[in-house]
Amino acid sequence: MLLNKCRMLLTLVLLSAAPATMLALPSDKDAPVEIEADSADIDQASHTTTYRGKVKIRQGSMQLQADKVVITYRNKKPGKLIATGKPATFRQRPAKDKPWVTGQGARIVYDINSEELVLHGDAVLTQNNDSFRSDRIVYDRVKARLKAGAAAKGSDRVKVIIHPQNTQ
Repeated sequence: MLLNKCRMLLTLVLLSAAPATMLALPSDKDAPVEIEADSADIDQASHTTTYRGKVKIRQGSMQLQADKVVITYRNKKPGKLIATGKPATFRQRPAKDKPWVTGQGARIVYDINSEELVLHGDAVLTQNNDSFRSDRIVYDRVKARLKAGAAAKGSDRVKVIIHPQNTQ
């Protein structure tokens, strides 16, 4: 039962990593969730599962890598995932003919109830070689809204790089 809860949370987290206008490869949702780590600690008293040491989570094209991942449960359901690393990273291929969507930060937090993915500390979100950089990036996957810097309660300025579209 706990394994099913972990799978459900990881699927939600990995699916939320890309903007809502982009869909994952159709086969991603049917792929098994694979977790690799040096250790796993399931603490039913504190309602947490902690993976440590070169944590790799994969489901189809969706991938998350971190030094540590902590999953917290609320009312026996996955509530929050916190991935930390130097940096913690994610990537997903939205379609076979589309480039990877990637993100990284010292910490990646996904709160299932708020549907927000928050990248902290040297945060970067990249799509089609265009990128957003700041100390904090908040992505609301339901509203497909991205906030960075002061708009995301960060303190660093936002650096955006947008490459011109090839018009030929």
